[in-house]
Amino acid sequence: MRRLASALRSTPMAVYHHVRDKDELLGLVLEHVARGLPRPELPEQPRERLLAACTLMYRAFLDNPWVVPIVARGDLVGVSAVWVTEEIMAALVALGLDDQHAFRTHQTIWYFTAGQVMSAAHRPGATDGATGQTGEPAPHYVDVAMASRDPAEFPHLARLVGRSRHWEAEYRYADGLGHILDGALPRHDAADGATP
Repeated sequence: MRRLASALRSTPMAVYHHVRDKDELLGLVLEHVARGLPRPELPEQPRERLLAACTLMYRAFLDNPWVVPIVARGDLVGVSAVWVTEEIMAALVALGLDDQHAFRTHQTIWYFTAGQVMSAAHRPGATDGATGQTGEPAPHYVDVAMASRDPAEFPHLARLVGRSRHWEAEYRYADGLGHILDGALPRHDAADGATP
């Protein structure tokens, strides 16, 4: 509240004349961001609808990464964005999950999305491929971890040295989301429609 008051060239007490506490202020800001979200027409097919809703959520969080830790608390909500969660749940149920499995899959998608956003927010150039200040690719975790290690100690990681940053730059949110859905959704045998 002090930083906000300072930015407003005011005092913390003056801010408290307008909001009860920090949580009320955060809730108001979340709602402001939620109202600004686009609400495009989503595809009819449940999987495509799910992908579109999740991608919308991802992009909204990328544009406002500071929102992620607030939303993760679970007790503050931008009510105007709740429709996105409803669309995700509805699509998961339409794809054959019961309410409990749909909820758990939604949670997995949420944790994956939050992790992707928080990772991108702390990686220079993450949306365009991570680069260092020189314009050269920044060292990747694997390169740093293996710099002083014997490749025989971690042979799988050793094979990634010099390549993992490039592969990470090629990775897309939709790739990971597809992996989650492929593992979470029931598979139907083409011949008899049975779920294994």
